[in-house]
Amino acid sequence: MALASGLIVTLLGLATYVFVHEEIERQINQRIRIEADVLLAHHRQHGFAALVDLVNTLDHRPGPEDESYLEGADSRGRDMGYIVTDASGRRRAGSLKASVPRSGWSEFVPFRAADGTSAMAQAINTPLPGGGRLVVAADRAIVDQMDLQLLALFLCAFALILAVGTAAVVGLGRLVGARLSTMEDSAEAIMAGDLSRRMPHNGSGEEFDRLAMILNSMLDRIQSLMDNLRQVSCDIAHDLRTPLSRLRGRLEEVERTAAEPLQQERLILAIREADDLLNLFSSILAISEIEGRSVRSRFQAVDLAETIREIAEAFRPAFDQAGKSLMLEIAPATILGDRQLIQRCLANLLDNVLAHTSPGTAATIAMEKRDKGIALLITDNGPGIPDEDRERVFRRFARLDRSRSTSGYGLGLNMVAAIAVAHDAHVRILPTAAGMTVEIVFPAGERRA
Repeated sequence: MALASGLIVTLLGLATYVFVHEEIERQINQRIRIEADVLLAHHRQHGFAALVDLVNTLDHRPGPEDESYLEGADSRGRDMGYIVTDASGRRRAGSLKASVPRSGWSEFVPFRAADGTSAMAQAINTPLPGGGRLVVAADRAIVDQMDLQLLALFLCAFALILAVGTAAVVGLGRLVGARLSTMEDSAEAIMAGDLSRRMPHNGSGEEFDRLAMILNSMLDRIQSLMDNLRQVSCDIAHDLRTPLSRLRGRLEEVERTAAEPLQQERLILAIREADDLLNLFSSILAISEIEGRSVRSRFQAVDLAETIREIAEAFRPAFDQAGKSLMLEIAPATILGDRQLIQRCLANLLDNVLAHTSPGTAATIAMEKRDKGIALLITDNGPGIPDEDRERVFRRFARLDRSRSTSGYGLGLNMVAAIAVAHDAHVRILPTAAGMTVEIVFPAGERRA
């Protein structure tokens, strides 16, 4: 916008310059033409000798100061010059110190001023009847002077408009940027799972305020729908736990009194199925609690390295028994969060490695300190997952086709994502040539504080 304003001013200044320049030249030419016409008429009426006398008279006549076109006129105020030559080309009158220009109009005729300096005139060279030439010239100094004044005026106006335009645009840009930055922060928090956040507005009713209120109304509706959906799933899980617990208890009673081994085996399988359903409902309720962000009330400083070391030691026997290895690459680091939830997040990821990889798989838990926080990387050299499923596996009840034959309900990675969101962390599966790498980036504890 500032450059566009400067371009407009430039074009306006150029148009003004051309118009004023041409108008001054036109007036000078008009005066030259009038002067030449008068002298030619005098020549026709009185002859060549009379013309010579008249030019000599005009050439030495003091002129009024207000008729001078320029400051640079000599002491008598003249700004017109003449040359009269006879048929043989000999100068007969006129004190213009210049060579005879070409026939017709000449825009630039160099001459020597009365003070000895070089100057420029514009002139007309007209043939006289019977031979000879009449040259009438006018000093162009007024044109040059006006050009310089217009240039100075244009440069001042251009600099002023460019400065004001730039300041206005920069100020407007910063104002808009500040408003957009606050909306961007809210949008990032909402995308991270904090549906309680809203777009800031100040009640002014301007465009950004109206947009913020519309977005807030939309977010209220979305949160209401999400709360209803979460409440339904929680109510179903909660209401079914009690009858399932009673059913499991009765199955245990029957199993203890069963006499036939086959009947006992079937009852034990039924009890295990009931336990799986109870664990499923417990996971749903736990995820709903985590997504509700009420767990944030018990956040405190957590030694991430020690937390990782404890969960790794708990899983190491299972890895050894399965013929798999687990290595750590950690360093001291502190984050703000819930120790048990972080360990549960890691436990779900390590359970996936145990369940979906073959013997000989090597898994690694590594930490990296970054500008935005601390990255936790859980890597294995197993079969990995297809690129198109990297986002889908974090959804609730999402399972890959090859996982259908294994136990589970597709809630493990969904809980990982919910725990990450509760900690303002970002979780994703990184693209790798082989195996799988899950990255969780936690904000640093000092930054959060």
